[in-house]
Amino acid sequence: MRMSQRRADMLNRRARFLHQRRKDRSTLPCLENGGTQVYSYWKRGEGLVVSVHLDTGEVPGDLISPDGTIPVRITVNGDCVFGVD
Repeated sequence: MRMSQRRADMLNRRARFLHQRRKDRSTLPCLENGGTQVYSYWKRGEGLVVSVHLDTGEVPGDLISPDGTIPVRITVNGDCVFGVD
């Protein structure tokens, strides 16, 4: 997928953070960006959990590859640990 820097900047500026609600413990901290959701939270016995959700139904069509996938790259401390185009 080819994306202009302008488009990337626009998507990143529109990102929003949703915090865990005190009265509803079923909610988890979430970053919404470009129609995707990335949850990052601490779980007893597991440590830090990161969960990526690409199937929200809100991802703009220009971010989806012709084969229906969304390119993803996940890094930890700057090192790529997962990548798919």
